[in-house]
Amino acid sequence: MNDEKMISIYPNTLGFGYVVLNDKGEILDYGMVSIRPVSNNKCLDRIHEIVLYYQPKILILEDYKKSNKSERIRKLIKNICDYGQDSIRLFKYSREQIRNTFEVFGARNKYEVSKRISEAYPQLKSKLPDKRKAWEPENYYQGIFDAMALVLTHHYLND
Repeated sequence: MNDEKMISIYPNTLGFGYVVLNDKGEILDYGMVSIRPVSNNKCLDRIHEIVLYYQPKILILEDYKKSNKSERIRKLIKNICDYGQDSIRLFKYSREQIRNTFEVFGARNKYEVSKRISEAYPQLKSKLPDKRKAWEPENYYQGIFDAMALVLTHHYLND
């Protein structure tokens, strides 16, 4: 793959989670970027900084057209798609594609998906969210695992 870096970005209500990997599938960087007050322009500025620093050749996002996310997050995903279309190959995957990919490995919910990811990438174990109750808010670090789930779905569907 010629040292093709890839970045997966997963916008959420807090800002966005991201993961940057090299062509061998090794994590180069990951994190949650919290933007307060939440602003798509501020999110795009931070994404632009990360993309300029790592210069990935592949961008992976959730398919906003098939998403049940808020209008703000769908617009942000669309803006990220528009931002990268000239210089970065773009791949989008739906929640259904992610779910179907991880069901093959016995993971049926976000917690099980996150657990499988932390087993494959031990450096993420310290960020693994506890299993949450239906009434509890999503863990701050869940966006990292959602971004990584997009990466693994990409590899599963394209290898």
